[in-house]
Amino acid sequence: MNRRDVLKGLGLSLGYAIATPGIMSMLQSCKTEASLWVPKLLSIDEGIVITNLIDLILPKTDATPGALDVNVPEFLDLYAFKTYDEKRKKTFKKGINGIMKALNINEDNSVAALKTEDYDALLAKYLKASKEQQELYRQEEDKENKDVILFNALSNLRSSSIWAYKNSELIGEQVLAYDPIPGLQIGCGTIEETSGGKAWSL
Repeated sequence: MNRRDVLKGLGLSLGYAIATPGIMSMLQSCKTEASLWVPKLLSIDEGIVITNLIDLILPKTDATPGALDVNVPEFLDLYAFKTYDEKRKKTFKKGINGIMKALNINEDNSVAALKTEDYDALLAKYLKASKEQQELYRQEEDKENKDVILFNALSNLRSSSIWAYKNSELIGEQVLAYDPIPGLQIGCGTIEETSGGKAWSL
């Protein structure tokens, strides 16, 4: 097995990707205007839904760009389309389908009718559940259980979004602590002394 296969397998087993140069270039290539983005793996409606969920997970603030500013939804769709095998694509789509059902999107209820409160309530129910409840979701043996599917889909969406966000060029260079030519090693310094209290960009 070659190094690329090992890294890819490790990334999939952890639920997110290892930041290899190829993946990073894919992330930096996602620069489509949000209104013009056409998903590769997801449907248009599914793309709208994950965009709105990701915007709530990592919103823009006065101090930092949001996930939509670095095209996280476009990247996650493209990454799944290009790198997931058929089994993983099926699992990914199953989770997104569960989210669509939970938001009651069907022929009678379009995505356009949803409000921010609808997305927020869904995220709160699963991602802000008590630690005990989240552990029950993780330990549930019935993987077809609707709540388990939703918890896993939303948890994976959140962790993947955070990973993609932190590895984007804009965030790495302008939000996180960034040193293009590291050289000075401060062994016993505090995080405030070494990076101004910020996490280091990789």
